[in-house]
Amino acid sequence: MPCVVLNASMIGIAADRLAEDPRVAARLDPAWDTTLRSSFGHYPQGDIDDVLASVAALRDAGVDLLVGTDVSIPEPFMGGLAHGASVHHELQYFVQAGFTPSEALTAATATTARRFGLDDRGRVAVGLRADLLLVDGDPTTDIDDTLNTLAVWRNGTYLAGK
Repeated sequence: MPCVVLNASMIGIAADRLAEDPRVAARLDPAWDTTLRSSFGHYPQGDIDDVLASVAALRDAGVDLLVGTDVSIPEPFMGGLAHGASVHHELQYFVQAGFTPSEALTAATATTARRFGLDDRGRVAVGLRADLLLVDGDPTTDIDDTLNTLAVWRNGTYLAGK
């Protein structure tokens, strides 16, 4: 079965609104802020509504859609993307495309883990790798609540709190 990763920055959309969100801005250094606000710009004729309609059609056809960015360095030519923050942006786009917040979260966790053969993660269960994000709110009803980060654990180790 095929799978697709959504990337709206490819059609020239900068992520200014995301960069201006105080929950994101507080975590961005100047280089990441510049990158998030820039535009990849290779396909400026694109329309986000067309992308969202394609995502919905692919989901309706049974294609696995994955959330995940591949940006790792803050370079403006990677416009509209910032490590970490862009995952939240993709979750928002999935919901705009008609996914429920729970479906979008599954695309970022269990579906991605399954598609990459990572059987030790993607779900919360005894014996699995404990990569967890504690948020204030309920992202299964409001996807923007993923930005209300209170604490982070990676592989069971507490990394950071608010």
